[in-house]
Amino acid sequence: MKVTVLVFAYNHVRFIRQALDSVLIQQTDFDFEVLISEDYSTDGTREIVLEYAQAHRDKIRLQLSPFNICDARIVERGFDAARGEYIALIDGDDYWTSPYKLQEQVDFMDTHPRHSLCFHHVECVDAEGKRIPFQLSHSSKMSWSLEDILEDCPIETSTALLRRSMLPPLPNWYFLCPFGDFPLWVLCMQNGPAGYLDRLLGAYRIHANGFFHGLKEWQQRLYSQYTWMHVYRNLAPQHQAQVARRLAHGWAYLAMLQRSSGDRLASRECIRMGLVDFPHDLRIQLLAHVPVLYATMWSIWQARKRLCGRSVQGT
Repeated sequence: MKVTVLVFAYNHVRFIRQALDSVLIQQTDFDFEVLISEDYSTDGTREIVLEYAQAHRDKIRLQLSPFNICDARIVERGFDAARGEYIALIDGDDYWTSPYKLQEQVDFMDTHPRHSLCFHHVECVDAEGKRIPFQLSHSSKMSWSLEDILEDCPIETSTALLRRSMLPPLPNWYFLCPFGDFPLWVLCMQNGPAGYLDRLLGAYRIHANGFFHGLKEWQQRLYSQYTWMHVYRNLAPQHQAQVARRLAHGWAYLAMLQRSSGDRLASRECIRMGLVDFPHDLRIQLLAHVPVLYATMWSIWQARKRLCGRSVQGT
């Protein structure tokens, strides 16, 4: 089997047919299978994927959750069951716009054996499938390194085709990440670069019920921080240095955001989290932008030092 298309579906009743149809119309000179990982939807999505599996028994396999798992085990079970040399990913609310998307990506990967994955340009659309004003920019960079995506990551989940042999077993820390796509690219690209096809081959849907865009701003930022934090703690030292300032800035911004909303307790917690890994960088960020929060950080830092001192004396 050349390719496994792994479809993630949860409460996508309005969109799942378009997603599956865009996969099934792929024209290729190789065999591919469709593996749908459905996470106990309550809106009729499960009934639709069962219908498609019945109609395409030779092509579609199902993984049906007995309850809503809603974590990285959904990804892990899909990878474990995949039979393909390559694994293509697509969320159930996105869709592909070209019937040659898989063929083009496989052709690229077959001729670039050092690459761990490849991705392509997408169009951003709303819930109705209409193009929205916000669009992701095209890139002139055809090959992306791990250092590149740590600086700026343009990879959307439904654009990625992964080389299975360069995908390591998912480590324990991966399951702690609120967002699983970026850590996945990091894990793959520690074994090889990513290739970019500057062609419009898919659509990324932005809507209020999406996992990311359905969150409030502070939730988006907080979950992103926790994801980056776990990635950071498991990077090589040279890569940690690359992202330390970014993470410190993120904790400082979150502390400012929570304080401006009146939640001083949450603001202090953001400062505390930043101090765990970035005491120096966080002090620079807060001193430069939020002097009041710098004073809060200083009091927390001194309290930690006193507590550590008592712990040492008591041993």
